[in-house]
Amino acid sequence: MADEIAATLLVDCRNTLAEGIQWHPVIERLFWTDIHGSTLWCCDVDGDSLEQVEMPERVGSFAFLDDGKRLLLALESGLAVFDPQTGDLLRLGDIEPEHPTTRMNDGRCDREGRFVFGGIDEDGLKPISAVYRYGGGDRLHKLIDGVGCTNSICFSPDGRWMYVADTPTGIIRRYDYPEDDDPLGDAVEFVDLSADKGNPDGSCIDADGRIWNARFEGGRIQSYDEDAVPGPAITLPVSQVTCCCFGGLDLDRLFITTARENFTPERDTQEPTAGGIFVAEVGEAFGATGLEEDWFTGELG
Repeated sequence: MADEIAATLLVDCRNTLAEGIQWHPVIERLFWTDIHGSTLWCCDVDGDSLEQVEMPERVGSFAFLDDGKRLLLALESGLAVFDPQTGDLLRLGDIEPEHPTTRMNDGRCDREGRFVFGGIDEDGLKPISAVYRYGGGDRLHKLIDGVGCTNSICFSPDGRWMYVADTPTGIIRRYDYPEDDDPLGDAVEFVDLSADKGNPDGSCIDADGRIWNARFEGGRIQSYDEDAVPGPAITLPVSQVTCCCFGGLDLDRLFITTARENFTPERDTQEPTAGGIFVAEVGEAFGATGLEEDWFTGELG
């Protein structure tokens, strides 16, 4: 069995900062956001039937609502509910209005159907943002304070652990995660990537509890088992690898977002497919399969 395989291009969309990719198993489509393009995108499993919707502001991440139709968005300024069929957008509230240089970034639902998301400081990645958990209504809780750039949020299959990275530190940490609205438990340093090529960006978890982490400026996806031992890896022909998710009918394909942030004309020539969506056949190569994304189940009023 291979230790490393190459991803192939699925959609040559050339997004500035593609992120937050998720597979919707009911309608069998991939969704992702081009953050700096203020656009939501989706396509089928083969990259066809491509659609895009312009948004009123940047979308950092999102979750599917349990009605199977709408999305809970982490907009740059706060939370909102969006209906792709009608275009209706309902704003739920601002996050960090006291910090004009921050916006919302990475996020996904925990195993209880609560949306966990965090921010980024766009003026130097100063540790002034935070990670939050939203359970619906007025159930918004700050989980982690003093964050410069939230990334890598994902949860172990049993929901016992939450993984999160503050990207400037180069460290992915693992927290004991409560089932209710209690504070986070103890944190441990899961893996220190500060000496490696590339910074920790988005992550997802497979059915065996392995974390698959995208390396921004590292050109790869690297997996780790629950003991932080490196496992199979995926290489890409572009450097800015941002996020990944399992998808397809058997959840045995890994779909990968990339970016072309601050590209020069020279770098654009060197990496012409940067900003595209890639796919790796991890089931065939590694026997890896994923878990369906948890959907948001909280009351929205």
